[in-house]
Amino acid sequence: MNREILFRGKCFGNWRYGSYVHFDKKPTHNCYNCNYKDFIVTNEEDGEHYYPITDLSSIGQYTGLKDKNGKQIFEGDILEYIGKRKDNMNKVYRRKIVFHEGMFALLSKELQAYSALKHHCMEDGRSAWRVIGNIHDNPEIIE
Repeated sequence: MNREILFRGKCFGNWRYGSYVHFDKKPTHNCYNCNYKDFIVTNEEDGEHYYPITDLSSIGQYTGLKDKNGKQIFEGDILEYIGKRKDNMNKVYRRKIVFHEGMFALLSKELQAYSALKHHCMEDGRSAWRVIGNIHDNPEIIE
């Protein structure tokens, strides 16, 4: 497989990036905090680490795309685009990244419409938009 599968989630207020694991039952192996069932798992120099996800609503998957500045785009991110055509010159557009009907999409609050994220990419595969925050740390940006 040649695509990166990566998740992020908030663990005691800090973002962690890695694999997402959910245990239906209490884990039997030695883990950081067995009171949780959802974890971000990282492989670091000193071994495998299980970080309990303390805010389940924060779990988001990497879309496989990067913004115009090369930053990874995750589900739940807020992207911004500034119009460049005559009819929308300097108009600011902000959209939330969601997973909808089998694809990552930009959700327009004003129109309640979805647009495939991949349709907003430049020739080098990066999005023409830029990440300006996310719905968990900066919800006021999109309201």
